[in-house]
Amino acid sequence: MYLNRGIRPFLAPVRGGVAATAAAAVAAAGFSVGVAFGLASVTGALLRWGDGGAPAVAGALAATAACAAGRGVCLWVRDQLATATAARVKRAVRARVMDRIYELGPGHTWPRGRGGVQPTAVDGVEHLQGYIGFYLPQLLVSWAVPAVLLAVLVAVSPPVAAVVLVCVLTVPFAQRLWRLVLRDRARDHWDRFEAFADRVGDTVRGLPTLVALGAADRRRAHLAGAAEDLRAATTANMRASLGVSAVMNAAMSVGTAGATLTAALEASRGSLPLESVLLVLFLSAECFRPQQELSGYWHEGFHGIAAAGAITRLLETEPPVRDRPGAAPAEWAGPPSVAFENVDFTFPGAAGPALRGVSFAVPAGSVLAVVGASGAGKTTLGRLLLRDMDPDSGRVLLQGRDLADLSLSGLRRGTARVAQDVVLLSGTIRENIALAAGPPGPEADARVADAVARARVDDVAGQLDDGLDSAVGEGGRLLSGGQRQRVALARALAADARLLLLDEATSALDAENEALITGFLRAGRGERTMVVIAHRLSTVAHADLVLVLDRGRVAEFGPPGELALGQGHWARLVDAQRAGTGGVR
Repeated sequence: MYLNRGIRPFLAPVRGGVAATAAAAVAAAGFSVGVAFGLASVTGALLRWGDGGAPAVAGALAATAACAAGRGVCLWVRDQLATATAARVKRAVRARVMDRIYELGPGHTWPRGRGGVQPTAVDGVEHLQGYIGFYLPQLLVSWAVPAVLLAVLVAVSPPVAAVVLVCVLTVPFAQRLWRLVLRDRARDHWDRFEAFADRVGDTVRGLPTLVALGAADRRRAHLAGAAEDLRAATTANMRASLGVSAVMNAAMSVGTAGATLTAALEASRGSLPLESVLLVLFLSAECFRPQQELSGYWHEGFHGIAAAGAITRLLETEPPVRDRPGAAPAEWAGPPSVAFENVDFTFPGAAGPALRGVSFAVPAGSVLAVVGASGAGKTTLGRLLLRDMDPDSGRVLLQGRDLADLSLSGLRRGTARVAQDVVLLSGTIRENIALAAGPPGPEADARVADAVARARVDDVAGQLDDGLDSAVGEGGRLLSGGQRQRVALARALAADARLLLLDEATSALDAENEALITGFLRAGRGERTMVVIAHRLSTVAHADLVLVLDRGRVAEFGPPGELALGQGHWARLVDAQRAGTGGVR
């Protein structure tokens, strides 16, 4: 194995722990050398028993026992330090990973889907802590201990040291060959692991749909193929590693046996004391012990390096938006005015722009309805408004200030979004609403109670056995679509957001829940500025202003009553929906 450069950024907070772990292991090796010398002394004393060697035996045995006890203590300290270092690595790296995920924000597009993030944030960090906490200290020991022991062997017998040196150097060369073989396999293996995890996550989330379509068996076969690819990649890596293990074991056996035979030959010639043969046997075996123990951490090493690459790529990913130097906090004394000034935006890789030359202005406390055909750019406009991403050109203004000049934390503190696909976290209804109410306390409790009443979540809670403390299930699956929408609306109210975006929030609602949101829009006029993206014109009939988008351009903008009197897009949409032809789709 080798020291990978990609590991270096993660070493900073635990360099001392890694060094201390390695030092404890080296100390244990030192005591092992003491044991070897002690046993050699015992052997020599026994050979001289008749020449007054009996007292020497007792002393040598006591020294050997003390060294053995010291070795045990050092190994215990090593394991404790390694465990503590690994835990520190996990906390530090996972905090950095989660911070970067938050920084990437809702505007980031994950190449392998969001399901591919979990292996990096969870399994990847676990493998990295094993690499740094256990493998890396042992790697340092595998360099230091043989060097010291070879120096001792040179003092005992240079020919013996030469034999051991040749065999010890064989191991790094084998590891170098292993590195060349597996140069790209670590990354490929981790990429396959992430892709497989993402497919499994998608399958679990979409299981009801797969069963309803009768496609579960086909999906299972697809997953089986992906699992087989992952197994094949893992097996190939294991086979390659077995080659290194075979070379290491052969080098250890040949080196120990060769050193012992060389020492025995020298002893037969009278150039080496007989007890030194036993010393050579112990010391030569001890030279290879660190490498042997290192091979036991092979999985941590291989997967740690692969995980380090994935974690590094994640940490080096640039967020779609960042705070500019000197960004000012957003002020939320009241509902803000909103304006777009000649905004253009094109998604990376898209054939054409999603928005072109979009300009309009909305007074503070107004309700803006954004309508248009699918693909007209409505959701893109909403994402730019909340600064999920920045426009290619032009400006988005809040209270006359460019969004890019405001801090992201301050901007998001005063905005909220209720989308068509509501995301509820595992927990209770109360916990999901309280997420947006600020730090726990009386003020947060009052916000939650007010939001529950205004969004009529109490009606939902009244139908459940545990009321507001009822579990919502994974993704809110234990609630109906309308119930989830009410909880999401209450969560936005609990945030006391002054700028609220409702993105297709009524598209899947029944008449009762749509009427609830329509009433909320009327009641909230003046308290907050609201932007409502909708296909159902009945939802936005009472809006102050209507923005009609057509192929990324502003087709019409103005009060709905005035636009309805003309012959433009809005008038045609209203006439089509009144006639029951379906309106916009």
